[in-house]
Amino acid sequence: MQINASKLSSNIIKAHMHNLPLKNSDLKVDDRFNFGLYGKDKKALTTEINHKIDFSKKSYRTDNGDLIIIDDGVSGHLNIYYVVIQEQNFEEFSSSLLQTTIATFSFIYLILALFGYQLAKIFIRPIQNQREKLNNFVRDSTHELNTPITALLMSVNSKQPLTRKSLERIEISAKRISEIYKDLTYLFLKTKEDALPAEKLNLEKVLIAQVEYLKEFARKKKITIKLKTQDANFAIDEKSFIRLVNNLILNSIKYTQMSGEIEITLTKNHLIIKDNGIGIDEKKLNDIFNRFYRATSTQGGFGIGLSIVNTICKTYNIKIEVKSKIKEGTTFTLSFIS
Repeated sequence: MQINASKLSSNIIKAHMHNLPLKNSDLKVDDRFNFGLYGKDKKALTTEINHKIDFSKKSYRTDNGDLIIIDDGVSGHLNIYYVVIQEQNFEEFSSSLLQTTIATFSFIYLILALFGYQLAKIFIRPIQNQREKLNNFVRDSTHELNTPITALLMSVNSKQPLTRKSLERIEISAKRISEIYKDLTYLFLKTKEDALPAEKLNLEKVLIAQVEYLKEFARKKKITIKLKTQDANFAIDEKSFIRLVNNLILNSIKYTQMSGEIEITLTKNHLIIKDNGIGIDEKKLNDIFNRFYRATSTQGGFGIGLSIVNTICKTYNIKIEVKSKIKEGTTFTLSFIS
């Protein structure tokens, strides 16, 4: 309203100063307003307002709810001293404006709330996933440890004399607990020294020894391990290579069914471990090296073996590739890059 009043005053002053007549276009206000021009004696020169104006106030509301604004900035130009703007039904307009404002802000708030909720879900989802993986790890590791521990207790607490079969069971259980312990300490307690480069290691010698060590695990499931080796040397810490080999072979034993077969081939630049086990879904191959990830819940394990393998490969610049088909088996290929 004040802008309209000032605009009218400006047009009047401009017409007077340039000695121009006032045009109808100079005396226009917004459609929802009425206006009036008043002289020095406060009498209307022209007006659309149909009630008496109280010139003692700059603005006020009438009894019927109209809003009146009086502007005296015209200063007597063209004998006009007051420009008056009236807005009818101001209360109704204010109420409507308030409702519109509340509705608009409520809508904006709802949109922001929904956006914030979705954004929070996006940010929280990784934390929830990690928490779920950790819970699964605790559950699965407890189950994984329970099997060899139970076997040990049964053998030790048996009232019968220890037989060859009992001794084999004790040996396998102790080795399994040892392998689990080594993996856990490497994963959670490893230091910077673990990643230091090493001198050339005779891979063939170490591999033959580890396959012999792991044959007890394979024999338990009547799995045949076929080993073909060539002389091969590579700069890697011996403990890291043993951990790498053990996890891959144990993984194959774990996911190969009874009376299955594992082929291990060592050449000068490659180590290939192939089994005819249950295989891995092609969609899951990109995730199998993630910590705590398990491609299947039907077999043992708790999702850290291949994560350790991946860590060692990255540390010593070993390229690892995996190919797999469901119900046909899996092949891991390690390429030793000098």
